Amino acid sequence: MLLLTLLPVALAARLPPYRYALSNAAAATDLSAFEYTRWPVKTTLYAANGSTPVYYAASGERSTTLAFGAVVQVEEVGATEQIDDRVDCWYRVSGTRSGWVFGGDLTPYRWEADFDGDGEKELATAAWRSDFSVRVRVFEPNLRAGATMQLDVDAAGGAFLSQSGSDLTADLIPASKAGIPLIHLHLGVDACADFRDDWISYTSESPTKIGQEHLALSLSGLMDPPNSSTFKAEFSGKRSTAYVERETTRQDDAGASIPPEITNVRYVLRDGVYFLEKDGAVSR
Repeated sequence: MLLLTLLPVALAARLPPYRYALSNAAAATDLSAFEYTRWPVKTTLYAANGSTPVYYAASGERSTTLAFGAVVQVEEVGATEQIDDRVDCWYRVSGTRSGWVFGGDLTPYRWEADFDGDGEKELATAAWRSDFSVRVRVFEPNLRAGATMQLDVDAAGGAFLSQSGSDLTADLIPASKAGIPLIHLHLGVDACADFRDDWISYTSESPTKIGQEHLALSLSGLMDPPNSSTFKAEFSGKRSTAYVERETTRQDDAGASIPPEITNVRYVLRDGVYFLEKDGAVSR
């Protein structure tokens, strides 16, 4: 059974996986050992953070900046470089500001939604960082001078990981599906056959205060035939719940296949986080 989240993934379906990885056996000084997505010309990307620098030329003098989430289009793909430990290539882009932008400052994922239910829309992005974690930023444009909250999520991987980083695909689950908007990240499958799905929420006390991001739900799996652990996740906004069906396959000591084990669990949404419900009790 393949991983399936019973929700639309329209944006992710139109994009190649957003990849950033390095074999742990490779030298971090060897730029050719880094794996990252090279976005083709005409790809639409977004400024991953506020005041993203734009340059007259790659590695040249700064000319201006891009606002958080600003939309740009790739016009030319430049050389690879390492800046502040992040390896990526340069892009000549066009948009509200035109020039050269380092790939590590751009992302294919940007969303606009009323994440905290206060009647005002926030902006959010997800982008790889130099330490192979994914940073999810939420920006409050209507607060004075703007305000940004961020949450870092590690890549999939276990104790025997031979690679840092993996592929990332992401989408926004609307409040009509889950009760609150959720940023859904799918990480992997990595070098050890691990993958993970994370759902990020954002809540705030009032429209005048910056809120807080939460790791609302995190589910891990394995795709290492004949051993696997996969799941389906379905959300109910009306009930403020998440239902997870997990299927596990494995072999016995003699190498014979054991019938798949299927389990079903229910999570309850409270203050932006899903808590496991078991025997009528709710726990994290």
